[in-house]
Amino acid sequence: MFRGIGTSSVRYALLTSFALALGFVGEIRAQAAAATPAPDAAAAASATFASAKAADEAGSTQAAIEMYQAALKRYPLAPEAATAQYRLAELLESKEDLSRAFNAYQTLLVRYPDTPNFERAVAAQVSIANKYLQGRPQKFLGVPVGNSAKRAQEMYANIIANAPFSKYAPVAQFNLGLAYEKQSQPFEAIKNYQKVLDNYPNSDVCDDALYQIGYVNMRVGLAQASQDLSALIAARNTFEDFLIEFPNSEKAPQARENLTRLGGQEANDVFRVARFYEFYRDLKASVIYYNEVIRRQPGTKEAELAKSRIEELRSQYGDDALRTGPEKAETGEKAALRRRLQAQVETTSLSDYNGPPKRDIVPDELPAATKPKMRTNVDDVQPLPAVEPSLPNQ
Repeated sequence: MFRGIGTSSVRYALLTSFALALGFVGEIRAQAAAATPAPDAAAAASATFASAKAADEAGSTQAAIEMYQAALKRYPLAPEAATAQYRLAELLESKEDLSRAFNAYQTLLVRYPDTPNFERAVAAQVSIANKYLQGRPQKFLGVPVGNSAKRAQEMYANIIANAPFSKYAPVAQFNLGLAYEKQSQPFEAIKNYQKVLDNYPNSDVCDDALYQIGYVNMRVGLAQASQDLSALIAARNTFEDFLIEFPNSEKAPQARENLTRLGGQEANDVFRVARFYEFYRDLKASVIYYNEVIRRQPGTKEAELAKSRIEELRSQYGDDALRTGPEKAETGEKAALRRRLQAQVETTSLSDYNGPPKRDIVPDELPAATKPKMRTNVDDVQPLPAVEPSLPNQ
């Protein structure tokens, strides 16, 4: 066959190459044969799934679960596998084995993403996660363990990761914010509510998400003895945006009520500034801020108090003492002290202050008033109240 082709070394090289080529082709054929299920193997897979289905239809739930699990483990790529996986998840859910049911639906979404039951599986996962968010305890060998809100958080995160474009994804994203809020993690909650607006701007839950951002900011701002003014400002701005974007929402009355409450807080801040100036006998500045309270929040109790204080000051000191005009001469030291106190009050006491935390504002020569001890331990802070875990509609 190779007669007359070069030297013996060349003939040897050609024979070697030919042998290797034959071996390579043989290996490819062997791999192809292994990848193609034999007719008897396909028939065995069909028979195994059929047996599990028969047990299921006969009402033997536990036997069907075990048979589906064995069939899926042995024949994960069989044509019947996706349907069997979905049915396995349904059976586990029917037995209230919710954590395993969620995982079974998860396997379906990851392993068989083309399943016609994709959306139904996502809906079932959301329903299971909602039950954990509502307080269903996790159990191990029948004993409650762990944090149910934490488990719900993990479930919602998995749903969004596996099905970010599902029609149920916006609900899962919103409920993920609720899960963080229930665990007293308000800033993580706000971040996830914002993702509803960013990722699903046309969703029906956008109004709920925007309202909840304002609500959480308000709770943060009003928590504890000293108010977080930046959070209060964010809450006020969010509720105003909410009323502009969703004026017909059923939560609009609540948003208006919250704005009234926040306005009262702002009026209280300005009123305290006026009281400060009155205490240090700067009557003109005091009256200016009392009038500011009346102008900003005319319907509040602070406004009524401000009117009363103006009348009392007028009757006690006369109009000339309250009228704006040239100030009396004062020493350089006294003027510096007044300017320092004025700057501190005006930048820290108003509601639109966004700077460093407030501190006692007193002259250097006066003793500081005693204030409550700063809370430094998380155990000292009361958790924020949980919102209804299902999609709010009130």
